[in-house]
Amino acid sequence: MLLVTAAIIETNGLILAARRKPGCQLAGYWEFPGGKVEADETNEGCLARELSEEFGVQCKIGDFFGDSIYDYGTKRVRLLAYRVQHLSGTFQCRDHDRLCWLPAHELLSLQWAPADMPFVVKLQEEHQVTATLAYYQDNAREYIQETIDLEFTGQIRQRFLALLAPDSLVLDLGCGSGRDSRFFLEAGHRIVAVDPVDAIAESATEYLGQPVRVQKAEELEETNTYDGIWACASLLHIPRSRIEATFTVICKALKPGGIWYMSFKRGETEYQDYKQRFFNNYTIPLMEQVLRQYPQLSIIDIYESPSLLRGKVQPWLNILLKKSTQAPQITG
Repeated sequence: MLLVTAAIIETNGLILAARRKPGCQLAGYWEFPGGKVEADETNEGCLARELSEEFGVQCKIGDFFGDSIYDYGTKRVRLLAYRVQHLSGTFQCRDHDRLCWLPAHELLSLQWAPADMPFVVKLQEEHQVTATLAYYQDNAREYIQETIDLEFTGQIRQRFLALLAPDSLVLDLGCGSGRDSRFFLEAGHRIVAVDPVDAIAESATEYLGQPVRVQKAEELEETNTYDGIWACASLLHIPRSRIEATFTVICKALKPGGIWYMSFKRGETEYQDYKQRFFNNYTIPLMEQVLRQYPQLSIIDIYESPSLLRGKVQPWLNILLKKSTQAPQITG
């Protein structure tokens, strides 16, 4: 297998792509710049050398971005991508016939080499999540005013509470305004509230009278910690390609015997709305398919319900789960 490196170079929101010149294999296809790793060099050393030789620039090789394996028939390639910071020098076309700087959401307008395509998809997903969080950051006050008095979770909150022991520790994952956290606090439970948006977490801190942590769901690190996890309309912004990894860390954070509620908009696709918010929707069969990978979780209930929001009735999917008491106590 041929080991090759690739550079994800982003400057001012634009990402560098290079087109292979005529006479080369895959001529006319676009790729992230890089090259073959020689026997006597590291991956990072290879990438720095290739960028200097092919483009006349000096760069700092940063974090590992991902890998991709592709069989071209005549050769099998493992492509290792790194985030790269351009330090100095002007980019020159020495081994390519064209360079292009594009925002992530326009990358698919190019014809990419197959081995590079997984990185294009990942960059687009990152852009979608970033754009979603930016929308909520910029519109935090409007969003909070719109949702703080909504009562569409009333019935499911009561069911959730009925399954908890007194003085339970509950994680409100993506707490938004803090509406549900306050309800659980007033019911006598202890709350850890988190939200990925700074402005919303700041407002919820004031509303609840306790700190709200700025954190994404996939960044959870706790183990066997929470008696209950409440994720109301918060996981629906996570791309489907990352939902299973996110479910894994949430499940790990839940104690054996713990209760987990989450909700999504009902649907079969992922999409970005006119506000540039990304949504990952599920139907009951699609969600059941995902949950089959978690034998430690049993479904207490999974059902659809309507909700009135912005003058429209929207269909929602509600999932109530319990972690097996036989699940091993994870200690590390």
